[in-house]
Amino acid sequence: MIGQKVILTPRYSTAVLEASGIDFNADSDQAWFDIPFKCNVLYAGVTVTVVIADDDAVVKFDRQNAAGSATGRTDATIADIVVPDETAIGTFVYDKVAQDSLTKAAADLLTTAATCRTAGGYWDGTNCKPHPYGELQPGNQVVVQVSASSATGNAIPILVVEVAEEVFGNLDNVLETA
Repeated sequence: MIGQKVILTPRYSTAVLEASGIDFNADSDQAWFDIPFKCNVLYAGVTVTVVIADDDAVVKFDRQNAAGSATGRTDATIADIVVPDETAIGTFVYDKVAQDSLTKAAADLLTTAATCRTAGGYWDGTNCKPHPYGELQPGNQVVVQVSASSATGNAIPILVVEVAEEVFGNLDNVLETA
């Protein structure tokens, strides 16, 4: 069964960024998407709100297994977006890398939970298993990271997911209150 498509709302590191969008002139983590249900990322993107100038702008969407914890954080497995220099206001630039997954051959080479999770795999307690990069569960987080560039400009990050049909009792990071 195909689930409902949803656009998740980002949280920003400052009120200024919330008003104008991420700032390509500041290399840092600038926004987060908190995951409230099991879902699969269809695509991630940015809508330019201030013209990109002086260089190509780079933004990565990284998956974190636990909200607020960089342990097991992936690097650009949800999206790796390059916004070309002189991109106009209103232009939407997107990436579908989250639809890929770690290969079995690559997973077999990873022997610890930390290296497995960082590569985008699923650690079953003993082995690393291939895992779709964009499969997310409650408690996961997607971090929007502006990468090294000398670009200026701003953009609003967008994350579009498809809700997966699943009961909370089957998920790793979910606990019902007593």
